[in-house]
Amino acid sequence: MLALFALIGMAAADNGEKEEQLQENDAAYDNPTTLEEKNLKFNFEQNVIGTGFFSAYKYAQMPEALGTEGRLFNGVEAKNKAHGSGKIDTDSNIYAESSYANKTWINGAYDEDGEEIEDEEEATSSIQMKEDSKMTYSPLVMGIGSGYYSLHPVAFNSLLKEEDWIKNRDGLNSLHHMVDYAHGLNKLLDAQSDATNNTMNIEEDLVDGRAHFGVLQLQGIPVDEEPEEESADDSEEESEEVQVLGYAMKNWKKPLIELDEDYIGNFHIKKNMNIYTYSEEEEKEDSWLPCCSGGFSDMNYADANAFKSARGVFDCTCFKVPAKAQFQR
Repeated sequence: MLALFALIGMAAADNGEKEEQLQENDAAYDNPTTLEEKNLKFNFEQNVIGTGFFSAYKYAQMPEALGTEGRLFNGVEAKNKAHGSGKIDTDSNIYAESSYANKTWINGAYDEDGEEIEDEEEATSSIQMKEDSKMTYSPLVMGIGSGYYSLHPVAFNSLLKEEDWIKNRDGLNSLHHMVDYAHGLNKLLDAQSDATNNTMNIEEDLVDGRAHFGVLQLQGIPVDEEPEEESADDSEEESEEVQVLGYAMKNWKKPLIELDEDYIGNFHIKKNMNIYTYSEEEEKEDSWLPCCSGGFSDMNYADANAFKSARGVFDCTCFKVPAKAQFQR
């Protein structure tokens, strides 16, 4: 009984020490040595109803601190342009966000799984556009100001035009939609872009106009590559460098995905377009000698070739006790 109580006391002490250690780790995790945070948000909401002439331009570009290295203005980007004369009834919203956080711990910290954390760095970049609009074209004559223009009214005779464009710079892709020379347009738009997805969903009724849709996914090109220092006599190497960049630019002009569509007249159009891009590099340990697995057969070819044979040395696949000794005395 005394021994049992002693074991119980030791277990309780161990549990208490573990709980105390976890609490200390949580406290360290909540209080990093250095903390750097940056955040940019933009939110635009509007409702416009009226008759007259209208012209609008909206643009947002959200950089990503951890995006593709060296690419100018990486992250996501969106643009909307519209103009026309007549009647308009529209609800629209643009929300854009870019954030960055960097945490470091001098003495280290531990996550929920008990794994040590040396530092944390994360970034987000996203844009969302929504629109529900009804537009009808009509020419207008309006007296503006005084003097000459009060006696000579200004005529507005502008057919409807609207353009939506959203781009993922890190993913090298973009989605584009444009309506012009239209006499009427009813449109529902939902477009968004982030680190992995670029999406544009559209449903519209077009009256006597032209609608264009475009999708583009480009190949990667070398970035942040500067030619090595060369002597003046190195003309051959210089020409080879130019030739390599020439091939890269040719690949840049050959997209992986390309869509180009035009509709002229009266149409009901519904399109859902999405481009998903994702890549991740993961380092794996070369465990070429796992017991109860492949043993020697799991080794890299170069390592296996160097050792020539594994029989009796590297083969540790699920050892079974033999019925009798291999070497009898």
